[in-house]
Amino acid sequence: MTTNENAANIPIPNKRIRVYTTGERLLLVAALVVAVLFDRLMFAPLLAHTRYYPLFAGAFWLCFLGLFCLFFWRKLRRNRVAWYVAGCVAALCLWGFFFWRGSSHGYFGLFNHAVIPGVLMALVVFVAGEFSLKDASGIARAWLRGWFIKPFSGIPDLFGVMGSLLAGENKSTAKKVAIGVGVTLPLLLILLPLLANADVAFGYHMAQFFRRWDFASLVGHTTVVIFAFGFFYSFLWNAQYNAREKTAPGLRATQGIDAVISGIVLGTVIVLYILFCAVMFTYLFAGAGLPGGMTYYEYARQGFAQTVAVCAINLLIYAVFLHYGKGGRALRGLLVGLLALTGVMLFSGFVRLGLYIDAFGMTWLRLISAWFIIYLAAVIFICLARIWKEKLPAIALCALLLLGWYVALGYLNPDGFIAWYNARFGYDVWVLVGW
Repeated sequence: MTTNENAANIPIPNKRIRVYTTGERLLLVAALVVAVLFDRLMFAPLLAHTRYYPLFAGAFWLCFLGLFCLFFWRKLRRNRVAWYVAGCVAALCLWGFFFWRGSSHGYFGLFNHAVIPGVLMALVVFVAGEFSLKDASGIARAWLRGWFIKPFSGIPDLFGVMGSLLAGENKSTAKKVAIGVGVTLPLLLILLPLLANADVAFGYHMAQFFRRWDFASLVGHTTVVIFAFGFFYSFLWNAQYNAREKTAPGLRATQGIDAVISGIVLGTVIVLYILFCAVMFTYLFAGAGLPGGMTYYEYARQGFAQTVAVCAINLLIYAVFLHYGKGGRALRGLLVGLLALTGVMLFSGFVRLGLYIDAFGMTWLRLISAWFIIYLAAVIFICLARIWKEKLPAIALCALLLLGWYVALGYLNPDGFIAWYNARFGYDVWVLVGW
C-alpha cells in the first residue's frame, strides 16, 4: 500500500462546531431593543440639550431594569436581596417624575446619573454570578469587569450568533427574508443614484422624497445604535453565559496580627480617644468657656469634618483587626471599646453640626452631612453585631443600608426640605450649597 493510500485511510477527527442556543439568538433582539432605547432616551435628548434629559435617562434605566428582570427571571424570582436592590433602583429612576421642578433636579438628581448605573451594574453581577453576600470582594471584582471587560469580550460571540442565523442549508423563512434584505439594501444604494442621473424627472421626484430626511442625523443615530447594540449584547451575553470566572476562595491569613501587637495598638488608640472625649465633654457638653475667645459656631465648624474623618479611620482600624487580629475575648473587648468611643465622637459631630445649622440655617452640604452621620451610626451597630456573629455579611449589609438610606434621602426631596426648613426658621431660603 502506498503512502498516499495510507494517508487516505487515516480518519480525520470531526471539527467541533459551536452551536448557539435559542437564548443567545433571542438576546440579539433584547440587545437591539436596549440599543434603540439608548439612542432615543439617552443620546438624542443629550444631543438636543433638553432640560428634560433627567426624565429621559430615568426612563431608559427603568426600561433596562425591566428587560433585565425579564431575561434573568429564573435567577431573580427567589432572590429577596436582588428584589430589594431592584426596587431601590426603580425608585431612583422614578424619583425625577415625582420631584420635577421644570428646570433642574438639584444635586440629588446629578448624583443619580452616577448612582443608578453603578447600582444596576452591581445588581447584574450579583444576580448573574449568583454571588453570596459574604463574597464582597468577588462582587467588587465582577463590578469592575462589568465596566471594562464584559462590554467587549463577548463581541466575537455576537458575530458568531449572527453568522449562525445565516448558516445552514435548511433556512427558515425569517432567515431567507434577512438574507434578501441584506442583499437588497446595498444594491439599492448603487442603483438609485444611477437611475436619478439617468432620468431628470425621476431624479427630481427622488430628491423631493429624500429632502425630508436628515441624512447626517440618520447616520449618527444609526452609528450609535450599532455600537450600543454590540456593547449591550456583549455585556448581557457575559452576564448570562459567562457570568463568573471561578477563582480560588479567599484564604484567611494564617499568621494574623499577634495579640500583644493588637493590644498595644488598640489600647493606645483607645486611651487617646478617652482623653479626647474628656476634653470634648468639657467644652461641648459641660458648658465650659472655649479657649482663645472662640465662639461655639467656629468650634462646631472647624471640628466637624475632622471628627467624621476620625470615625471613618476608626472603622477601617476595626475592620483590619477584626479580620487579622488575634486575642479572643480581649481583642473583642478592645474592638467594642473602639466602636463605643467612635459612637461618642460621632454624636459630638452631630451636635457640632446642629450648632452650626442653628446659627446659619440648612444647606445641601449640611443636610448630606447629617444624613451621613446617621448612616455611620447604623454602621457602628452592624459592626458591633459582626463581632459576635462571624457569618454576618457586614459589608453587604452596610452597602444595602446605604442604598436604602440614599433612596430615603431622595424622597425627602432635599431641595424642598432645605427651602422649607430655612423659611420655617427664618434663614436665607436660597443658600443651598456652602458651609
